[in-house]
Amino acid sequence: MAVFIVWLLLNQSGGGGIGFFYAAPIGLATWWFGMRAGFVAALACCALYVIGALIEPVDNVGVALAIRAVAFTAVVIIISILRERLIALEGSAEELEDIRAALTPVSLPDMPDVDAGAAFAPSDHGVSGDFYLLTNGPDGSTVAVVGDVVGHGPRAARVATFIRARLAAFAANTSDPAQILELANTALLERPDREDRIVSAVCLRYEPSGSRLSWAIAGHPPPLRLPELDELRAQGPTLLLGIQPGLTLSSSSIALGPAEGVLVYTDGATDVRRGRTLLGREGLLGLVAPVADLPASHLAREIHRAVLEWTDSPLGDDLCLVVLRPASSS
Repeated sequence: MAVFIVWLLLNQSGGGGIGFFYAAPIGLATWWFGMRAGFVAALACCALYVIGALIEPVDNVGVALAIRAVAFTAVVIIISILRERLIALEGSAEELEDIRAALTPVSLPDMPDVDAGAAFAPSDHGVSGDFYLLTNGPDGSTVAVVGDVVGHGPRAARVATFIRARLAAFAANTSDPAQILELANTALLERPDREDRIVSAVCLRYEPSGSRLSWAIAGHPPPLRLPELDELRAQGPTLLLGIQPGLTLSSSSIALGPAEGVLVYTDGATDVRRGRTLLGREGLLGLVAPVADLPASHLAREIHRAVLEWTDSPLGDDLCLVVLRPASSS
């Protein structure tokens, strides 16, 4: 109505073009309520234009009305496309945020015999394929998995969601780290679309009764024994998951002392840069060494903070850390 009144006031002074300002309420109606509301608003504005033309005659009113009708229709279509695109992007962002929360939960399950901690920082891509899992094995042990899907973005995150769910199901039936990873390899290979479905992972099993830690590795950086920071290497092949059918892995084991523990990380913790300098494994060890005796949750947070403070560049990959210690050491 404001546009209508202004148009009437200015029409005799050459203000006929003011009618195009009807595009503003048409655009707002479309943005707020959708395409149908936009077309209703466009029809209403065309009707107001005709009423105004009857009050203040316009030359070639039919042509003028047709031009404005085309312009108003274009406004409705363009705003509708932008609105749908924004809604889709918002929905995608919410979905990816839900995926990230599922892959790297803020709170860990209560494990009475284990002092556990975890930390995560997303890459500059927003969401990628790093994940961790902490759960109970069928024999009363604790099973932990840290993994990294090769690639970035929503596709990698969705694969990570798939394989994490499978790992949780496998860990409910067996606590053997090598067997859990072998089953995950089979699950990846049986997916209908196998392109870019390659995963590195470490699976840990902690038995409180004997303070025994077992592990198996599939193409992932070896865990670090705390506080010495020695690498816990695997016996036999450590091929990535999702490449070779019939993958056979081996589990290794050690006894953990009451003040010991294990740190598992993804390559996002070592592939950060300061200028042209890569942090790397040795740099990460240098950041961990001064705080290696801290309880699990504090240690994970300190390493997370130290890595982010060290780098002066955005993270090119997710940073994911999991720390396990015997509960008595906390």
